[in-house]
Amino acid sequence: MRDSAPQRLTERHQAILRQASAALRGRLVTLWRMASGCAVAEAASESDRPLDMIDIDVAGTLQTWGRAVREGSLWIVCCLAPGRWHVAPVRRDVPAPPPHGVERRSPERLILELAGLLLGALDRVWAVADQATVFLCTALAVIEVSLGRVQEARGLSTATRAHLLADLAIISQAIESALGAA
Repeated sequence: MRDSAPQRLTERHQAILRQASAALRGRLVTLWRMASGCAVAEAASESDRPLDMIDIDVAGTLQTWGRAVREGSLWIVCCLAPGRWHVAPVRRDVPAPPPHGVERRSPERLILELAGLLLGALDRVWAVADQATVFLCTALAVIEVSLGRVQEARGLSTATRAHLLADLAIISQAIESALGAA
């Protein structure tokens, strides 16, 4: 039985979180999504850890720090010491370089920033792959319909040719769209 796409994406998220946890000497690293003004834990580096037992108000913490909290945004959270939380956004773009070329972010913070970039890249690739798959499945469905028309046709009448040409145009457009999505 095939796994569902969201389940496979969650497994990939967990793999990245486990790598970040290993780089942070085994500390728990979690992925949170903003939904309806509050944060919901989606994945953790330790799959056997109940997500509802993690005691942090991510949305409140971000608002206290003056960070903009968008609906649906993703955040990586890790507690490095009691009461000392690090929170990094999942993003698709590289953060700005440090002012004056002097890095002030801790190695732990940089690890979380890198994990956020990896998760952002994964989500972007996953979305493009899903979109390309939809276009290619559309092309395949039209090919099957066209094949059925050819098999049922008793000669190629003008109407049959017109249908086949229209089908080929749809197939071509779907393949072009898939290539554009990739």
